Amino acid sequence: MTAMAQRTSLRAFQERLAERLREASANPGQHWLVLRAGGRRLLLPLTDAAAIANEFTLPPVPRAPACYRGLANVRGNLVGVVDLGWLESRTPTSLGKHALLLVLSGRIIDHTGLLLEETVGLRPMSAFTPIETMPGIHPWHACAYHGADDPEPSFLIDTTRLVADPRFFGLTPARQAATTT
Repeated sequence: MTAMAQRTSLRAFQERLAERLREASANPGQHWLVLRAGGRRLLLPLTDAAAIANEFTLPPVPRAPACYRGLANVRGNLVGVVDLGWLESRTPTSLGKHALLLVLSGRIIDHTGLLLEETVGLRPMSAFTPIETMPGIHPWHACAYHGADDPEPSFLIDTTRLVADPRFFGLTPARQAATTT
């Protein structure tokens, strides 16, 4: 695919996503963003997102933990960026052309964003069925879901639990600290 075709495709995707976000704003609690980070398919309530940026620079912060990827300017606001891929699987997210920055709602945490591999789309909650026998992999996974057109499970992120977890700030969980000392 040529560079021009890729730009057109990206622009078309952004326009479709923006239109769906406008449509979903009438019922924000009824839609989930479908994301990919750390090789996993994740769900995030639309009300937990303040903005999504696809073009950003990410200067690193010296001596920051591996999960903290740097600072970004999003719409004139300085945002600290946490790598959701690192938190999910200890794999740093590539800063390629598909990487996105999702700024979390100020009601959850101020001036903080999540670095993602990609955004798959926006879907209504009704498009998913809970998987009762599959627990979450991390404490911030509220539940596992199966979508009719998705071959793999999706994990709903409880952002309140995510930002309360010590790993979010690059700290070692208490149970690991006790075993390493």
